[in-house]
Amino acid sequence: MSVRVCVIGAGVCGLAAAQVLSERGIPFDVYEKGSDIGGQWRFCNDSGTSAVYDSIELNSSRDMSGFPKFPMPEEYPLFPGHPQMLDYLNRYTEHFGLRPSIRFRTSVTGVVKDGAGYIVTLDDGRMHRYTHVLVANGFHWDPKRPEPAYEGEFTGTQLHSKDYKSADELRGRRVLVVGSGNTACDLATELSAVADRVVSSARRGFWITPKRLFGKPADKVNLPLATFVPPLAQSLLLTAMLWVTQGRISRYGLAAPGHLALRTHPATCEGYLPAVKAGRIAVRPGIERFDGGNRVRFTDGSVEEFDAIVWCTGFKFSFPFLPKELTPVMIGPMRLFRRIVMPEHAGLFFLGFAKTLSAITPVAEAQAEWTADLIEGRTRLPGREAMLAEIAADERRVRRRYSATPQLTVELDVYRYLRQLLRDRRHHLAVGGPLPVHRTGDTTGRVPDPARRPGPVGSR
Repeated sequence: MSVRVCVIGAGVCGLAAAQVLSERGIPFDVYEKGSDIGGQWRFCNDSGTSAVYDSIELNSSRDMSGFPKFPMPEEYPLFPGHPQMLDYLNRYTEHFGLRPSIRFRTSVTGVVKDGAGYIVTLDDGRMHRYTHVLVANGFHWDPKRPEPAYEGEFTGTQLHSKDYKSADELRGRRVLVVGSGNTACDLATELSAVADRVVSSARRGFWITPKRLFGKPADKVNLPLATFVPPLAQSLLLTAMLWVTQGRISRYGLAAPGHLALRTHPATCEGYLPAVKAGRIAVRPGIERFDGGNRVRFTDGSVEEFDAIVWCTGFKFSFPFLPKELTPVMIGPMRLFRRIVMPEHAGLFFLGFAKTLSAITPVAEAQAEWTADLIEGRTRLPGREAMLAEIAADERRVRRRYSATPQLTVELDVYRYLRQLLRDRRHHLAVGGPLPVHRTGDTTGRVPDPARRPGPVGSR
């Protein structure tokens, strides 16, 4: 059977895959549920999968946030918002001529293994056979709420951050923002300017990092640190720096983190601490229960009334088109070789399922190149036992690095990971050289260095 690849999703990772496959001359189809490209970065996407809000900005700077093959335009703001990010993805799509290969308003409803390939079913009932399937549907679209649910009843408005689009929706109201990540801090800060009262609730202490250091984007300042310094030393240095610049975080009324910075993912938000210090945001510990009506009881015994709760509690990893046997384990951490391949199912790849302290774009491009090498037969996977051993070793590294993260999911040390993918591509994944494969088109044979321009500080 001649090679043909199915790509699910036309967001950042799906487009990166399409670019690499197109460049290599590998036949492929991209299926996109929405009416245009952009995925997460198309504000109010008609696919229903976008969680961005009107005021969102990247946490990584313009120069560090583009694909290595296609830098962001210099006229963009230092920290681009969703309009610039969507414009960038449109420019990328047009520059590489990807649009003709994308089938819009088309959902994949099923993927089943069939011999050496896969049968993909679309929402109109049509079925197509592919040798490879690249899953790039993202993981910021299926809202997660606290489980188990809190006891009692709350009769006010409740919305997940995915459904939050503008602070005007909650103007003049008493709002409780639950969570401790980037989005929770951003929304609490934004709402503090228009809401009657804003309370920020977090079950545990957390670190907050700035976007700028010494007048420069933090990702550029931190680049040598994040690239070459061992993880423990990184944590010690960043903790010391935050102590010098912020002082004890408990002086803001926030719970002390109880762990070094980078032992869990910090929140990146410049306005949150000043708003807390100025009294525009009140802080509370975790929720204990709902006391009926609009009343919320916290674990410190305090009780307060709210008109609305905004749940900034993250997202589930959902693959509604995959049967159970093809669905990867994504918690504890993910059971994928190189975060891409299920050892039992050759030809099925997962792109972009990474929670990094960097922009996802260089990761997406590197994963796409690594995957294309396998599809072309330039490299081959090691045996199942070797892959399982490497997955176990990766889990041990993740647990050491993110020792304060309560529930490991897709945490990733981006620099080590990019170097590993590059080593795989240069030295092959197994002794014996490439496997034969039938394909069409030509390829450049170039192995780009994915570590040359990654940004070390988190982007959404």
